[in-house]
Amino acid sequence: MVFARTSFFSRISPALIAAFLASVLLLLIPAIWNRFPFLFFDSGAYFERTFDGSLSAGRSMTYGAWLAYLRYPNFWPVVIAQSALSVWIIYLMLRSHGLRERTVALPVCLLAVSLFLTVATALPWFAGQLMPDLFAGLAVLSLYLLLFKQAALSRFERYGLIALIVFASAAHNATFAVMIALTAAAAFFFMIHRKLLEAAGLKLAAVALVASAVAVPSVNFIYSGQLAWTPGGSSFIFSRLVQDGIAQRYLADNCPDPTIKLCKFEKQMPKTADDFLWHQGPKGPFVSIGGWVDGADEMRRITLDSLTMYPWMHVKTALSSTGLQLVLVKSGDGLVREVWSAYEAIARLYPESNVAVNTSRQRFNLIQRTIDFMNTFHVPITLGSMALLPLLLLLAWRRGHLTDMDKLAATLILALLANAFVTGVLSNPHHRYGARVAWTAPFFWSLFAVQILIVRRAWQETVLGWLANARLLPKPATIEVRSKDESQAAKR
Repeated sequence: MVFARTSFFSRISPALIAAFLASVLLLLIPAIWNRFPFLFFDSGAYFERTFDGSLSAGRSMTYGAWLAYLRYPNFWPVVIAQSALSVWIIYLMLRSHGLRERTVALPVCLLAVSLFLTVATALPWFAGQLMPDLFAGLAVLSLYLLLFKQAALSRFERYGLIALIVFASAAHNATFAVMIALTAAAAFFFMIHRKLLEAAGLKLAAVALVASAVAVPSVNFIYSGQLAWTPGGSSFIFSRLVQDGIAQRYLADNCPDPTIKLCKFEKQMPKTADDFLWHQGPKGPFVSIGGWVDGADEMRRITLDSLTMYPWMHVKTALSSTGLQLVLVKSGDGLVREVWSAYEAIARLYPESNVAVNTSRQRFNLIQRTIDFMNTFHVPITLGSMALLPLLLLLAWRRGHLTDMDKLAATLILALLANAFVTGVLSNPHHRYGARVAWTAPFFWSLFAVQILIVRRAWQETVLGWLANARLLPKPATIEVRSKDESQAAKR
């Protein structure tokens, strides 16, 4: 371990520090352009958590504390820290994939990859936002590093990655669910093929999951006095049943029933999950049955009953929601002017930032045109990058072995599928849910480009061979070399 500590400090150079700081600044460009960190509908609810000392459906107390302690001045420490953590993960990925000893190439590649991600993906828009969505993608890459690259990391880096996974999982229930799914998949593949990853990496991932499971109720208890999980899960699941028509069919088949409060609203049920949860007001069905807390038992009952009554309908809608969530990847989803609850929470709890909030571009609805323009290339780049990931696994199958990039591609494919299922089926599909993990696919191909151009020059010959076989390039000419005696004999 002495070697690990020495090598860690020896890797720090003025060029690397400069590249790191410049990369952080690149990711901050959208927030700086906005004149204030971006706000989402839920930003205020997260910010209120530690001040109000109460649990709120789907709003993590952990991320609320993050906002509360880093709010001075004007929440800029929040987005600076989020951008710095993003660049740190990019740096670890580059270093552990062949750039460890390339002291000149590493800073250049760090800056180049960060520039690409700033221009071509949703990453800087999540890094500059007062929401925990950024940490979904960072947690996936952190888990990959622990599973497959733990030997290339120092003790400090391994502990840091575990801490990042714990924070990300505690900051959003969906991220925790994705971490469970990926760790379970890693354990399964480890049991059937132990050479795929080392047991030490799997142990580190397990430690991160256990710590995450302990962190959520512990933080909730510290700030609210309740040793409980973040509430709201059953409501989000039920809202998706409303959107898919399962709840309406259940009511049609079972009402009137005096034990089901929603029977009163059988003909008034909204058609979308968002309308059911947020847009019906105090006289709507959700609030009328008791909302997040008092209505949870009825929503849970209908959900479980409908599973046995309409299993095939559940399967079809789950597959449909997962597939839809996979392709919803637009950047800037929900970054609109009308985030009134966020403005009100900040005005009440942190009035010193009122001037900054009310002079931001978002506050004057001046960012939507830019977001629309970005998505003209963000969406095709992201979807194209996702679609090409299975190609690496196909090539690995034909080769008969896996490389580091193949393992990363497999991890990202599983993460994208798990995220699509967790958010699309257990909540409801949104561009924000997809984009927060999908940016890792373009990042993969930028890392792949580094491999081809710098790390493994043999890849160049392989790629040229693929292009030649596909008749996209002419096959290289063969030059016959003869000895002097062979040449004379040929003349005779």
